[in-house]
This record gives sequence, C-alpha cells and structure tokens, in this order.
Amino acid sequence: MMRPGHIRLLLLLLYAAISSNAWLTTTHHSGLQRSRNSEISAHIQDERYPRGEVIGSSGKIGSFILNSINSPVVPIVEESNNHQYPQCQPAAATPRGVSPGCLSPGNTPLYACIPSSAIQTVWEATVPHRRKDLVFLCNCIPSRHLNFDSSSDFTICILHFGVSHASVDDKGTASSLQPLPILNTSPQSPATVVYGRHATTLAEVLKRDGISVEIASSAQHLQIVAAKKLAWSSLFWLLCHDSNEPMTVKEVWECKSKQIHELVEEMLPALNRLASEPWTKYDDTELPKTSTNIKSIGTVQEVVDYLYAYSMSMKDGKITPSLRLGLNEILERNGVLLSLMAQSSDDTDRANLPQLQHEMIRRVAGEESLERCLATAKTDDGRDGTNDFERVSCKASNLQFLYYPTQKNSRLKTNQLSVIIVGAGIIGSSLAHHLSRRGDLKVTVLDKSTNLQPKTGATDEDDDIFPGVATSSSFAWLNANDKFPLSYMQLNQLGMEMWHRHEMLKEYPVWSGALIRKEKQDLRGKNSHYVCVGPLGRDDAMCLEPGIDFKNDPTDKSSEFYFYPEEGFIEPIEVVKGLRVSAKGNGANFIGGVEIESLMRNKDGKVAGVKYTATSDNSNIIRATADLVIIACGANSASPALGIGSEKLPLAKQPGALTYVSSDNYLKQPLKRIFVDTINQTHMLRRSDGTLVIGGGKLIVGGRDSDDDSPEDKHIDTSEEADSTIGKEMITAAIKSVSPDSENDDDKSFRITTANRPISADGLPVVGLVEEGLYVAVTHSGITLAPLIGELASFEIEESLNAKSSEEILKPYLYGFQILDAYRPTRFV
Repeated sequence: MMRPGHIRLLLLLLYAAISSNAWLTTTHHSGLQRSRNSEISAHIQDERYPRGEVIGSSGKIGSFILNSINSPVVPIVEESNNHQYPQCQPAAATPRGVSPGCLSPGNTPLYACIPSSAIQTVWEATVPHRRKDLVFLCNCIPSRHLNFDSSSDFTICILHFGVSHASVDDKGTASSLQPLPILNTSPQSPATVVYGRHATTLAEVLKRDGISVEIASSAQHLQIVAAKKLAWSSLFWLLCHDSNEPMTVKEVWECKSKQIHELVEEMLPALNRLASEPWTKYDDTELPKTSTNIKSIGTVQEVVDYLYAYSMSMKDGKITPSLRLGLNEILERNGVLLSLMAQSSDDTDRANLPQLQHEMIRRVAGEESLERCLATAKTDDGRDGTNDFERVSCKASNLQFLYYPTQKNSRLKTNQLSVIIVGAGIIGSSLAHHLSRRGDLKVTVLDKSTNLQPKTGATDEDDDIFPGVATSSSFAWLNANDKFPLSYMQLNQLGMEMWHRHEMLKEYPVWSGALIRKEKQDLRGKNSHYVCVGPLGRDDAMCLEPGIDFKNDPTDKSSEFYFYPEEGFIEPIEVVKGLRVSAKGNGANFIGGVEIESLMRNKDGKVAGVKYTATSDNSNIIRATADLVIIACGANSASPALGIGSEKLPLAKQPGALTYVSSDNYLKQPLKRIFVDTINQTHMLRRSDGTLVIGGGKLIVGGRDSDDDSPEDKHIDTSEEADSTIGKEMITAAIKSVSPDSENDDDKSFRITTANRPISADGLPVVGLVEEGLYVAVTHSGITLAPLIGELASFEIEESLNAKSSEEILKPYLYGFQILDAYRPTRFV
C-alpha cells in the first residue's frame, strides 16, 4: 500500500508532466514576470473571488448569503506553504461605492441583497457586461421593479425565510465586526422560489442551510409567487401594529382571522392583476394584457392558507414585523396594491376605493402616509429612473468606483493647472505618481527631507532615500485585520485588492500571511468577509512558522493562534522610491529641505500656493503658486502653518517605535510570516535582507481601535539613552515571544525609529477638500491604503480643478467618490 507522502509525490510529478506539455503547446508571453516572492507566488495566478460578490453584505440577508458561501477554512497542518490556503474569500463583499462586478470573474453571481427600491440603482451601478449576473434577493415585484430593462437575463429570488442577527457587544473587536446571522425558517414554510440564469447556483447555496427551494418554470410562475408575498408584506406589518400594543404574527391570527379573510377578499382582484403583468422579453406572448384574460392566483382560502403557512414558519409566528421598515417601504408595498385596486375598480376616486386597507393605513401609518399611497395609486410609478452617480474606472487597475460628478467649467484653459503636495511619505508619493499620470498637470512635491530621490549613478547599495518620518517607522503590514467599523475594514480590503491589481505596485508586496496569537476565543465564522484559519494549537502554529518555538511557553494554555493567509507586507523604502522615480519620470518636481511658512491666498481668500524657506537658509522666503495645495504630511498635517489646524483636523497622539536587528543573531530559523503576539504585546516580520523588524506595545490598527484615551502629553523620549532602553526592551519581549529559551545578548547591534502615527481623533482616514484650493490626505493605514487613496484622490483633484462651481465640490455626499463619503474632513467642522 502506498503511503500518503508517496501519493502526494506522484500527484506532483503527474501535475508537472501535464504542465510541461501544456507549456509546449501554448504561446509564450514574454510580458509575464515572476513574483518577487517566488516561494508563495503560485496563488496570485488564481482568480480572486471565484464565487461572485454579495451586495448589501452588512444587512441580514446579505450577511447570511456571505456567511453561507464563505465557509470557515479548515487548517492543513501537514503543509506550511502559504498557497495551500485561500488568498481571499470565495465571494467578495462589495462595499458601497464600488461598482458590482469588478471584483469577481465574469459569469459568477452578483447576489444583490437590497431593498426593492434600490434595484434600478444597483443595476445602473453594476459593470455593464456583468448585469446579466445580478441575482436579486428581495421582496420585489418583477413587473414593477425590473421593467426598466426587459433584455437582461436577471436571476430573481422570492424569499420565504427570515434572518436575524445574534446580539454582540459593542467593543469593536474582530469577534463583533459582523454578527452571525441566524436563519428563521421551518419545514412548513412555503418554498423560496428562484428564476433565471443563476437559479441552480443560488438554490444549492440555500439548500445547504435547509431552506426549501423551488426553481420556477416560467416568468409567470415567479410573478404569481411575488404577488402572494406582497400580500403578506403589505398586510401583516399593519395588522401587527393596529392595536394599543404591537402584536406577534401568531397573536394576529388568533385575534384577527376574520379580518384577514376580509382583507384578502378585498385585494384578490388586484393580486390577480399583478400576477398577470408581463416583465420579461418573453412575456409579450406568454401573458395576457387585457383584463378579460387575467388569470386567478387562487381562491381567497388558498391565499389565506399561504399567508398562514408563511407566518407560522418564522419562529412559530412569534415575530413582529418592523414598523419602521413598513413605513419606509409603504409605497413599495401598500402603494402598489392601492394602485392595482384602483385599476380593478376602474375608478381612482378614493370614495370608491376598497376601504379596509385604506383605513388600516390611516390608523397605523397616519394621514400623510395614506396620501402618499393614494398619490402612487394615481401615478402608478413614483420612480424617476435616474441616478446622480457615474462609474469611474481606475487607470492603475481594473476596479470601478461610483462617483458623484460635477458640472465642468467650459472655459478654455490658457495656463497649465498646477498642484503642490506638502509631504513626500508614502501617501504624498502615491499622490505624486498618480497625479503625474493625469493629463496636463504640473506637480510639485515639498518635504523637509533632502534625500527624496536616488542619486544619479548610485548603486542599489548606496541609493537609499528617506521615505518620510511616519513611513520610515511603519511596520508596513498590508491588512484589514481587526479594523472597525466594517466599512473601514472593507476600505482596507480594497487597499489590499489594489496592491494585488496595481499595474506598477503589484510586484512589491510579500504575501506571507500573518500568524496572530490571541487569548482564547472562538473566531470561526465570526467574520465571513476575511479569511481566517483557526483556532490553531501550538503544534499547528509551529508547522506554519518553524522559526517560532513555544514548547516551554508558560502562557501557552491561555492562548491560541489564528492564521490570516491573505495578508502581507512591503519594504517601504523600495515602494516610496519606485513611486517617486515614476512621478519624476512623468514630470513631477521634488524639492527637499524646505520648511513651510504659511499658505498663500488670493484677494478672494482662496488658497493660491505656499510660502516656504530652505532649511539651509531660512532668510529667503520662496513663494510657490498653485491651483490646489494638498496636505499629506502625516502627523504634522494639522500644523497652523498649513492652514488646517486642530479644529478642522483633530489628530490623536499615538507615538510608535520600531527596532531593527539582524534575524540571524536571534532566531534559529528565518521568520517566514508576519507574527503578532497580543499576549506579550509584540509584533515582528523579516524583510528580504534578513532584517528583523520588531514593534512593541499594543498594535494600533486604526478605526475604533485608535481612540485616544491616554494622557494628553503622551510622547516618545527620542534621546540616545532612551532609544537604547526602548530597543533592548522590545528585542527582549520579541525574542521571549518566539523563543522562550533563547538568551538575549544586549551587546548585539540594533537601530530604532520613532514617530507619531498620523491618526485622526476618530481613528479613520481624512481625505478630501477642506476648502476651495486645499485638499488633505491623512491616514494611519497609509501603507495599506496608499495606492487606493492615490488613485481616487488624484481623480477627485483633477475634477475639482475643472469644476464649474466651488460650492458644489465642498458639499459632502454630493461630490467625489461614494467610497470616501465617511472620511471627508467636513465631519470635524
């Protein structure tokens, strides 16, 4: 009998033979480049998000679908290669502001778990060639909500199950980023009905969780089911709240059974008319359009039986539909039925309309809501069918984002438009790179440092540049780990996605994965947005990271490990150097050794440039004019000299330090992963030159985690004596964490960097216009977000320079990218 190891070897040899034959029969593409980290490069060739996307993943239905598709990853303890684990979840959670369809491969489902009122908006936001992949899971009426496009082969799902969220604490930890969805259904529930090109795929997802599913045989079949579902959603929120105290659905059936029969009898003609409406290109011949040929969906008793079965399938009827949601969707529910009742009675005069539902709406929702429903009954359609956003494709990647455009100035350009970037760290350098590629813009970068560019003729060994104070002191971890709220975590995931796709920067990251040690807590399934392998025991962790030795660790019993395979790191100096060289090649000008004195303003008070002096000669003030000034100098961005100040840009005081040593002096084996130990409060990674980067204390990840509750005078002592003490303490803690038996030799050399982290008061990024002519880009997650912010901000900046109205571009939620709405500086004013 062959042993498992022999079988794996045989399979590998067979795969190699097949691959070599395939190579001989295919065309060689000389443009393909090998990843810098060849050991773990194989996974990058795989398609990302192979099972599609979920739109509305923060809602109950959306989180359930995402959680169902993105099952927890089972550890493979006998393999330690990173590519044995998925480098992304099977399905992407599409954030608000990103065009659905740009994250996943073609012909994979785009699950739209949204209100029916948002269907057309999502359709318009979706990448056009992916619209055929949309799968709508909502209480929609196909003939009403999908009549804007009769040619697309949508997939529709009429749901007969409910979802609730488990209660969680409000600490903002990884375990509460996304509460677990709980399915509410029973075997007695009517079948959930699906129809369209992805019906079989969706049915398989739902059946795995025990949901009864039926694939509709025709569009008319689905329309009939939708009409019945509308009867329930329009009646029972009213019936449950048409009393002194809200009632459960079960109590309504016990107390109001006769009223339910009367309401169904009143609305049955309207339901029959609704069930017969055409909605697809095939329906013109399938469905009758005249009232004389309208088919019945059943008797009053058959409809009542359906309503009862559905009611009792959710927690045995012990639920109360949301009054707030019913009021918000009253036009989509009751307004549609009133319009059909008016058509059935051939009279829109309210005196002749059926009165039972009419009066119940007045009692529960009020006269104003009733008037809105009656107005819908007369017009039959309250939607204008237009949206204010447009899709914008990234130049550097194939991602698309939703953008609020402005009216452009029609005047002829007489002079080249110019921008000045204050700060040449990774954010400023990314902005310089992306802006220099955008049309006819003059880009100038100012910074205190003098060595901003490699020296002409220098070799790789002696051409180091200074990447910026915060950038040089960055752990340079590419991740979205533990970041809160969910929207901020998704922004960082998009930042990671940009690193994967960016035409210039995708070769820089080392996707090593991160091994994190935490106090015992079960995180499995808690966050279906992010790949997490674990919990892992000591032996599994040592298999993943042979450089770590926990055999004699006294705290081992109280901790466990989690592996995040999609995370990585960069070498900041190399990345910043590449961005600056590219920007300079595109015409950008870098001026180092300067001190900003103040902003310049024109006679109308608009920012018109900066005044600065050279650090070598502060007596000579230089005036540099520009159409726009961009502040991207990290923790110094709130300096009064830069025109913003702490009121407009409140920054938290979060000092940080890193120590750098040779890993060969301390570790028996080179570190392969990023390692974070939250028990001993240390974190480390090994760069390609063998340098071990060590951080100590609580690892600040941004977002809610960054709330500054420490003393106002918090600072780092940067004296030589203090540096020595801090460095030795960090090395001691780190080596104790990875190898408890090792003896630390204090005589070994090390260096230390310190800096204030650029973190806003609420821990979130600050990106956007502060006032006309002044733009700011400050964030703690600068390494992860640099390519994304550079791409998005450069587009916004170019558009703002050509905008017709300065007032329009300063209004939040009316200008710029939707994905950046929550991060505008106007939130502090």
